[in-house]
Amino acid sequence: MALKKKIILIVSITLLAINVWAIYNFSVDNLRLVRLCTSTIFLVFFAILGGLKNVKLFIVLILFCISDVFILRYDELLYNNATSILSTLGYLVLASYLIPRFSIKNMHIGLKVAFSGILLVSAYVFYEVIGLMSQSLKSELHRYLYYLYSLVLLGLLVLGGNYFFRYNTTKSLYCLCFIFSFVVSDLFAALSYYSNLPLFYYPTRFFIV
Repeated sequence: MALKKKIILIVSITLLAINVWAIYNFSVDNLRLVRLCTSTIFLVFFAILGGLKNVKLFIVLILFCISDVFILRYDELLYNNATSILSTLGYLVLASYLIPRFSIKNMHIGLKVAFSGILLVSAYVFYEVIGLMSQSLKSELHRYLYYLYSLVLLGLLVLGGNYFFRYNTTKSLYCLCFIFSFVVSDLFAALSYYSNLPLFYYPTRFFIV
């Protein structure tokens, strides 16, 4: 295993252990601080290990870090909305990398059907999650931001899945896993906060790490 991969693996396992321990021992406010520290550490390691060559991904990680700063005051509507806006912008930047690589010309019909099914299931899950959150959303702007956020995530899943099935390389697999992990993490984060289900903090941190 290359040195870079070993370092990333060790850092990831360490951060995952810290996050799990923090969930068990810390309050929500302190958990948010741990999340910010986690994303910042990943950003720093990404830059140190040559990630600056991938400008768009670096911008995505910066936007996510700034979003995590606003999460520290997530209970206030202004910062809640700012978190959604920055996260959406991050996903849009990531989508801008994938859009030029999008094509369905050479995809097997079976893959198209399977992927369409996965997309429909994902759309239904998002719909149900927003339904669960509806009583907790604090304004119409808040609601529309979440609709936009969900649509962007669904679009990103389409782009990531198409990128993987079209090229079928290690890079495209990592990209799909990166997208899938953030999407699942965000879903569990929304459920844990808006539905008051603290147990979902565990999968949230697992997938984000």
